[in-house]
Amino acid sequence: MGISRYSKNPILTKEDVPFKVNSIFNPGAVKYKDKCVLLCRIEMPIGRSSLVIAESSDGYNFKVASKPILTPEDHKEHYEYVKWGIEDARIAQIGNIFYVTYTGYSKYQPLIILAETENFKDFKIHGPISEPSNKDCAIFPEKINGYYWRVDRPSAENRRDIWISQSPDLIHWGGYKAIQEPEQGTWEQDKIGSSSTPVKTEDGWLMLYHGVRSFGTGSIYKLSVVLLDLEKPWIIKGKSKEPILSPDKDYERVGDVNNVIFSNGWIVEENGDIKIYYSGADLNICLAETNVEYLLSLCK
Repeated sequence: MGISRYSKNPILTKEDVPFKVNSIFNPGAVKYKDKCVLLCRIEMPIGRSSLVIAESSDGYNFKVASKPILTPEDHKEHYEYVKWGIEDARIAQIGNIFYVTYTGYSKYQPLIILAETENFKDFKIHGPISEPSNKDCAIFPEKINGYYWRVDRPSAENRRDIWISQSPDLIHWGGYKAIQEPEQGTWEQDKIGSSSTPVKTEDGWLMLYHGVRSFGTGSIYKLSVVLLDLEKPWIIKGKSKEPILSPDKDYERVGDVNNVIFSNGWIVEENGDIKIYYSGADLNICLAETNVEYLLSLCK
């Protein structure tokens, strides 16, 4: 099958938002009550980001809600850590609860915020679950060996690696291990980060990740896939030798940040079909389609 862009990309732009925004992009994605739900980042006119819901019955045609569902101001006692915006949600369903991890921005640098919801209307905000600087956090959708697990990227000044850690309660984390580092001299040489909630397959945990290569006038963000061991998710079993999506189209090349394909959400159906929701150039929301079998083949 390979991977194919939806012919009517982009599927959402700021014109589809019923209130004034600068852009809509970088959605988390999940199935809820037979609908595809995107938890989209919107940059407000002031230049700070909030999150808004978009829903679809077919996965292609989305309706954006009339107002944001989560704003920095909703964070009350945690407000000082998200004052400059909340960004790039990733969603993991465990039982009936959807756990949402996203980046909070403030003068203290980026850190990971955890919230939970059962209905995408009411959110319980747990607040920071990392120290700064950290982002790109994705929680595994089930316990492994009695623990919750997550991947993230502690954005240390000189390293840009993907780390994994474990938790008894989703709040307190430890057992940190670095599991993947940028491959020098390639498309991902400057930094990498998770791009989706890991999905369980017979061969291992399948996860999208993004890589960045910088050059004189900017950077190029591309998307790839990695396979982690089922029981020991800190072990990489394989990864694609080259990116699965690179910015080729005008709507991926020109925008607020040029030459960016960035994802933090996908929907994997029971039959193995996959919808990858991504943004082009930090300006829109697009869709690419593939399946589990093809992505696994790239990792072997």
